[in-house]
Amino acid sequence: MFGLTFEKLLLLAIIAGVILGPHNLPIYAQKLAETVRALRAFIDMTRTTAEKEMGIPLQRADWQSLNLRQYDPRLIVREALDEADSTATSPEAGTESSREVEPAETGDDLAEQASRVRPGQKFITTGSAAHPVRLPIDSLPLDDPRRIAACGTTLVDEPEHVEV
Repeated sequence: MFGLTFEKLLLLAIIAGVILGPHNLPIYAQKLAETVRALRAFIDMTRTTAEKEMGIPLQRADWQSLNLRQYDPRLIVREALDEADSTATSPEAGTESSREVEPAETGDDLAEQASRVRPGQKFITTGSAAHPVRLPIDSLPLDDPRRIAACGTTLVDEPEHVEV
């Protein structure tokens, strides 16, 4: 921080000792300590006021555990371009039959997403917040819980609704 090393701070302390003299040095050291204590008290008071007003704790460990680099616009654009390049080079790119459910989705994720699907809904949104994927309900398998929730009935028993 500011390029201050231990050697520079030691040199600064020696110069301060020479300029202030041995009689005034303890007085100025005490004033510096009081100023640092007052600054820490002000920071603590400001932090508690902010916590009360916002209603959330401002713990340094909580902020350090967040990966703020995931919100970097350059990273988001780079990932989107890499994803677009990989889908453009696949042989099935651009066809309706190439749309499939992401393989990373588990049964718990599907059940949780199905609970948010409204009857009559035409599309669902999957993927991360940075890269959402909009899928038509009709492109999902017949036994998919999200498709069943959107149609309101079990399509496995009624195959006449399937478009071929």
